[in-house]
Amino acid sequence: MPVLTRQCSLDRRPWPQRALSIATRPLTRYLSAQAAHPHGLGGPLIGRLWVKETAKTNDAALELLAPRPGEDILEIGFGPGRTLGLLVERGARVTGVDVSEEMVRLAGRRNSEPVRTGVLTLHRGDGVTLPLDDDSQDAVFAVHNLYFWSKPEATIAEIARVLRPGGRVLMVFRGREHPLPNRLDPEVYADVTTDQCIAWLASAGLEGQCHHPDGAPSEVSFVLASAHREAFATPDSTHAGQV
Repeated sequence: MPVLTRQCSLDRRPWPQRALSIATRPLTRYLSAQAAHPHGLGGPLIGRLWVKETAKTNDAALELLAPRPGEDILEIGFGPGRTLGLLVERGARVTGVDVSEEMVRLAGRRNSEPVRTGVLTLHRGDGVTLPLDDDSQDAVFAVHNLYFWSKPEATIAEIARVLRPGGRVLMVFRGREHPLPNRLDPEVYADVTTDQCIAWLASAGLEGQCHHPDGAPSEVSFVLASAHREAFATPDSTHAGQV
């Protein structure tokens, strides 16, 4: 009778490294969970930290997206709202959707005047459905939050729905073809590769390719896609999604 053997995965790092990893695991889980959904006392703190920490990547994303005056642009996962303000400064009409009530408040305070005048509209939502009409947006982008989407294929289908023919999508994230840093919890950061993102976009009728802007971290993928010129909506499809 054959004998079945099981091989266990052993952590062969020196014991001080293993001990440190075990000791810091709760903090790693907490900070990663805050990145996914800022909340409580830590929410505003991490939001303010992001303003400087993610500025370089967001600026590179903005240049690649190339917003134009008069465009309607949606940002999913806007965090503290710095980039929303930069889009408004470039003359765009901007909508933001974020899962965190704390970030909606923080971004609203940061951009109080555009919110007051109606140039900027903020919504709380998970992105599975979007509070926008079909064919209403010239561009949609998301920076460092694709890993947290509960239903990424559904969200990308929604993005395709709200895009005007010829509109563009920019997804910026750290692809899991690169090792995840120890400070990030793999139980929170979903395993999404650049190829997987491009495949999801293609399934929604969006043709994308990966870019690496000068000065941006090499492990961060900037996937820029465009909608086919023909409209996605059927002739009788005029609904708007609800957050």
